[in-house]
Amino acid sequence: MYVGSLDRYLYALQADGTLAWRFETFASIASSPAVDKDGTVYFTSVDHHLYAVRAGALVWVVTLGNCSASSPVIAPDGTVLVGSNDRKLYAVDRRGHVAYTVSGAAGFNASPTLGLSGMVFAGSDDHSVVAIGAGGELAGRFVTGGPVRGSAAIGPGGTLFVPSDDGSLYSLGPAGQVRWRTTPTSAIESSPAVDADGTAYFGSFDHAVYAYERSGHLRWSVLTAGPVVSSPALTGDGMVFVGSGDHALYEIDHDGQIRWTYRTEGPVDPSPAIGPAGEIVVGSGDGSVYAFR
Repeated sequence: MYVGSLDRYLYALQADGTLAWRFETFASIASSPAVDKDGTVYFTSVDHHLYAVRAGALVWVVTLGNCSASSPVIAPDGTVLVGSNDRKLYAVDRRGHVAYTVSGAAGFNASPTLGLSGMVFAGSDDHSVVAIGAGGELAGRFVTGGPVRGSAAIGPGGTLFVPSDDGSLYSLGPAGQVRWRTTPTSAIESSPAVDADGTAYFGSFDHAVYAYERSGHLRWSVLTAGPVVSSPALTGDGMVFVGSGDHALYEIDHDGQIRWTYRTEGPVDPSPAIGPAGEIVVGSGDGSVYAFR
């Protein structure tokens, strides 16, 4: 397990929770790392750098402006994609060289999303999500009513789900047409998770977790006691795990019933991860990482 911390370290933890190694940067790490098939871990820091680390040793580091909010994503060819608050999306090759950049009208603080046929979708503070071709060319742009700081998600049939700070989740067809949007509530910076049926799960600053079916029909909503910026994690049997600003991790079943909660000593804003043996791993604002069976 790899986790970044506000204490400036990237931690590598073994399955039993013991420390394998840690790597120090010059500032806090606020985004999620990405792991390549060769074991290289890519992550950003508030020190404006994108790092590549393998087995605790630095492979390379590149300066990309304020890229601390966007989590890196690895394309099939090994290119690392990451947004920056300097109004650019960067594509960096495996050697640490910038292959191309895409400029926008505001910062790209959302993490990029890989689509079909090499397409990349990136949310921007200019209230839009842009579609970028495999060579870095701009292929399309969809405008919402607020900054897009949560990652878009791909559903069945190429449906694109876009969260926005205008309080709506948008469902877009492959050509960029709006199929439906949710009734506006509070800002949505939780990246949606989509199951095989096309149901989208996401949290909101209104303290709720929502499940919207592929048709746009609200299946259920669950109210927590704090804002939900954590992105839900889904299991194969339909369970939803999500954190809340009320310091708790929630397990919610397919029907919207809370199975259990676990309260930590800080906000659970990070997104849970599901391990190969079904472990649920999540970080907390109390400075700890928790693992559940």
